[in-house]
Amino acid sequence: MNSKEVSILLEVREVIYTFLSTSFLLSPTSTQITTVIQQRLFEEFPLDLDNQDAINGLELLSSWAKENENTNHEELCKELLQDYNALFVGPGHLLAPPWESVYLTEEKLTFGDPTMKVRAFYLRHGLEYYRKNSEPDDHFGLEMEFMAKLISKQRQAQNKQDEQYLVREQIAFLQDHVLKWLNDFANDICQNSKTKYYKGLALLAKGFLTWDYQNLKESEII
Repeated sequence: MNSKEVSILLEVREVIYTFLSTSFLLSPTSTQITTVIQQRLFEEFPLDLDNQDAINGLELLSSWAKENENTNHEELCKELLQDYNALFVGPGHLLAPPWESVYLTEEKLTFGDPTMKVRAFYLRHGLEYYRKNSEPDDHFGLEMEFMAKLISKQRQAQNKQDEQYLVREQIAFLQDHVLKWLNDFANDICQNSKTKYYKGLALLAKGFLTWDYQNLKESEII
């Protein structure tokens, strides 16, 4: 790829990671839903992802958007909020707990060793989550936000050495953290979600992150 194509790809990747971060970290709003449906975000996805999970996820999301074009978005938001809370927030047993520690520790509790390792990764790049004592650092949405920040830093890199370092850090974070629990997390969402929206998001996240990891490993920048 030439420099312009690389620049465009970085921008698109940052946008996708930011979208995934917002979608999993924050509860849905009617404004967000209206934007997603009206702008046909899933029909006109900015990357051609050669990954079946991503393809299936985009098909589900596009289908959901078409079915709800004329639906009252306030009512639709209530439906999505119910699903979001049951999956990720509570009260009660969570159907898809959004924290790495829950999936990677025997105790299946938050603030475990993976949380501390993720926190150390953030600090290495001068980043600290302001709600770290109430929301574990290894929340999926925060991990997506961190990837977006690494990409942003890469876009601003002043030399090849810095750029190579940031690409290696993205690979390491995906490999050592995100991809270790992504499949189980996405599967829990797909099995328990009551809406096409969150099932589609789970498949899209699974497919895109798998694609992105492979793409980074094959990068000419390393």
